[in-house]
Amino acid sequence: MKILVANQKGGVGKSTITTLLANYLVLEKKAHVIVFDLDFQDTVFARWERDKGLYSNEPLYEVMKMDIDEYPKYAAGLEQIKNEAHLIMDLPGRLDDDNLLAIIKDADLIVCPIAYEQSIFESSLFFSKVARHVNPHVKIVFLPSRIKGSVKYEIQNKVRDALAEYGPIAPKVPERVALERIDSFSISSEAKPIIQEPFDFIYSNFINT
Repeated sequence: MKILVANQKGGVGKSTITTLLANYLVLEKKAHVIVFDLDFQDTVFARWERDKGLYSNEPLYEVMKMDIDEYPKYAAGLEQIKNEAHLIMDLPGRLDDDNLLAIIKDADLIVCPIAYEQSIFESSLFFSKVARHVNPHVKIVFLPSRIKGSVKYEIQNKVRDALAEYGPIAPKVPERVALERIDSFSISSEAKPIIQEPFDFIYSNFINT
């Protein structure tokens, strides 16, 4: 399966979700995973490279850097590989490139991290409309990320109602310090209860089908 972690808006935790989802699929579901970092910030790849130097055991999965301009020449090969492994792609927070639209067109599932803030909501809604137009059959699941328990989000119901047309909203990933200390080799005892419910929801409803 080709899984995109994507949203037009930056700062919603795409790179963190990408690493955590890859760890979850390998460690919890014993799946074969390959991660592609297409974000110009290279956060996922840099974390993986750092972790390889810190840990003596073998990496859980391979992380490859890819420029979005390179996608067309690898697209056919990736279509074949996705039958043997879950391909998780961390996309940049933008939509102004035809190659990004081509990546969305080929996707099986989009995990779209969101937050209950007006600017992020508007970007998420626009991204969803574009994604569904480009790929009418793609599955989209929205993942509330970095949600603060002490904050009352006044537009939460508005966000949920508007996005429901495009896909369900998974259980939230709350804001926790443990998620600032993640690595690509493990799921810590602190992080596991934070991600278990939302990732179980995504896996059972979209990946293990």
